[in-house]
Amino acid sequence: MALAIAGQLEAQVDLAAPETEDQTETTPSPELPPGGPVQIRPDEGSPLAGAEINAPFNIGRRLQISASINGGYDDNVLLTPNGSPSWFANPNATLSYQFGSARLAMDLLTSVGINYYFDHPGGLNYDPIVFLDFSLAYRVTARLTLDFSTSSFYGAQPDFSTAFSSTRRLGNYIRSENRLSARYKLSPRLTSVTSFLLSALEYESSAASGSDRLEPAFSQQLQYLWQPTTRVSGGYRISVDEGNGGGGESTTQSLVAGLEQSFSPRLQAGLNSGVQFRSGNNGGQTSPYVQTSLRYELAPIGGYELAAQGGYGLGGLGRTLGRQSANTTYIVWTNSYSIEESDVQTSAGRETFRTNLLLNYAITARISASLGLSYLHGDNGTSNQISSRALGGSSTETAFNITPSVRYAITQRCAVNVGYNYTDVSRGSGALALDQFQTVGSYTRNRYFAGISYSF
Repeated sequence: MALAIAGQLEAQVDLAAPETEDQTETTPSPELPPGGPVQIRPDEGSPLAGAEINAPFNIGRRLQISASINGGYDDNVLLTPNGSPSWFANPNATLSYQFGSARLAMDLLTSVGINYYFDHPGGLNYDPIVFLDFSLAYRVTARLTLDFSTSSFYGAQPDFSTAFSSTRRLGNYIRSENRLSARYKLSPRLTSVTSFLLSALEYESSAASGSDRLEPAFSQQLQYLWQPTTRVSGGYRISVDEGNGGGGESTTQSLVAGLEQSFSPRLQAGLNSGVQFRSGNNGGQTSPYVQTSLRYELAPIGGYELAAQGGYGLGGLGRTLGRQSANTTYIVWTNSYSIEESDVQTSAGRETFRTNLLLNYAITARISASLGLSYLHGDNGTSNQISSRALGGSSTETAFNITPSVRYAITQRCAVNVGYNYTDVSRGSGALALDQFQTVGSYTRNRYFAGISYSF
């Protein structure tokens, strides 16, 4: 349906040449990590959350279908303190479609697969893995551009790269993060960005319903192109968390100032800082807000290099290289300190430091090494005096997840990979006793895997 709609839109627009002063229209909003490489987990074939995909304008049509199968050993399938080992197999199929003209750009990435366990401790032999990442940008006029993006996932394993996922295993869940924004160029240098965001998290098990969340948000931002390589911005955002946890419904308002700097067509950095105000049934909370990003991309070894749209500047960096191939060297590093909703249902907002690192290094034209790393440290506040006494004061939580892997291309279409995943989740002395999922306590997991993939 999305492809049909895109085709109808394309048939209705006049494919005029793009405007020469189009630098600000194709740059993604600093609210989210810059668009660019999408790193797929090599052990189960799902993308890391927040890795926004963006197809460049004027690229034509690109369609790719791939299939892969991985196998290995997981020493803690249920993510419990006592461990729950099993051998596993992971078959999956992925479809990728990109389209870009002078007025319309679309990027679609979807996949379906399972994690099948030969000796699942919980009795269920498999976990589903289904995801859909879709983004669409349409130039209504030379001044107005509409952007829509959605990222949805259905599965059981937690995602440590996003705040919209528990660090525990609570059964199958659906996560969806959606954004609709309008970018209007007030002048050649000044751009207004108005966005509406809707995020949802829902677990199938009624026992885990306390972790369900629904968060609509609205933001308004002004961006000023100070220099061809420098942009400053200021904005306001308000979000309402309608979660079912012990903290109840809450409202968070943010005032943020930002700076983006392009050092070259391949190197880009950003800084956003400000203050957050959270209010809810359990009182108010104020916290500083800081977000940094660093992105570096190098042309594929043995491939071709795509020039940045708009030249050496900020225009088009978000949609320059699109989805990277395995023999591309890139690094995307984001850090943030902000108020997030806590995993502990009796807690209020959690002041959290979070860092995500995506790294791919092309050693040769056939061999590449990748690394995915996520780390968070949060301090949980309590929702009332009773829960504070039950917890023994505020509690802390630390989660560390790292996945190094190596890929070898046998042919242009066929490749093999081998890797390792390590997870360590620690909770402080204030954590509650084990709940019915037996997952509140600290745990570690080791996951070894190897597989083969083929692109059609």
